[in-house]
Amino acid sequence: MKLADWFETPNSDGSKKSKAAFAEKIGVTPQMISAYCSDRMWPGKERMEAIIRETGGNVTANDFLDLQGAAQ
Repeated sequence: MKLADWFETPNSDGSKKSKAAFAEKIGVTPQMISAYCSDRMWPGKERMEAIIRETGGNVTANDFLDLQGAAQ
């Protein structure tokens, strides 16, 4: 799942996910989250591990790559 799509999915209580709160949890600015969501930047290893952890594994490193059909 792309990070941008993860943010569009409501929390279990129906509330909207906060990019600012998420950014604070993984140690970056909200602007960095926007850059990650729009594929303008890729997170490094440490941030990627934090993204995986904070999204409960719903967003992984593979989700930042667009390799559909590349392995054919």
